Amino acid sequence: MNFLDLVYPPRCPLCGGILSLKDGKVHSNCYKKLSWVQEPLCKRCGKPLTPEAGEAKEFCMDCLRSRHRHKQSFDQGRAVWLYSGDIQKSVLAYKYKGMKSYTDFYAGAAVQKWGRWIQSKKPQLLIPVPLHARKKRIRGFNQAELLAKAIGKRMGIEVNTEILYRKRWTEPQKAVSGQERRHNLSKSMEIRHLPKNLRRVMLIDDIYTTGSTMEACAGILKKNGVEEVDFLTLCIGYGNG
Repeated sequence: MNFLDLVYPPRCPLCGGILSLKDGKVHSNCYKKLSWVQEPLCKRCGKPLTPEAGEAKEFCMDCLRSRHRHKQSFDQGRAVWLYSGDIQKSVLAYKYKGMKSYTDFYAGAAVQKWGRWIQSKKPQLLIPVPLHARKKRIRGFNQAELLAKAIGKRMGIEVNTEILYRKRWTEPQKAVSGQERRHNLSKSMEIRHLPKNLRRVMLIDDIYTTGSTMEACAGILKKNGVEEVDFLTLCIGYGNG
């Protein structure tokens, strides 16, 4: 244990309690309560499908709706946990209370859960979903960037934070329709610099909800010549609504 650990002892990313040396990165009792994403999953976005969906169902309602209403941009996505309980509180503390020390645990769990899937996709780059510069200044960091770098280091995949740029501030989009949300977000994204011969990328973010942000990022990447865009997030909701 070093001096900084004595002054700022490491905390469990799930309950916030102090960790001892024997605890490692998380309390064992907290870890046991995690809601890991499990099959059956939507074949596209990776949302878990509840038993009520029926064995024959392959896609969540959001992906089915978007397929009928507009061109879909991203190819496939996966998440580590359901967005509920302790992990929901943990990710909110990570984003809004500056708990950057949780990154190592999150990245390790993501690679443990989906490392083989990431390898199967053969992404040339990991791209964190960008924050508007003002929001990044307020928060002090971009949590997606921290995650991407930690995952990239474990997987041996380069991370690029210069390709996607969020040029417009967007207010919280909960009160607007899905179509309007997609329009607002698509107008907020811009390509700053795209390397030559870039064909496959993977977007990294903390939470997947409606998919509008991923669609906006993937859409502009594909318009500029990227052939396959997949994504990985920490958390996701159920896919039957």
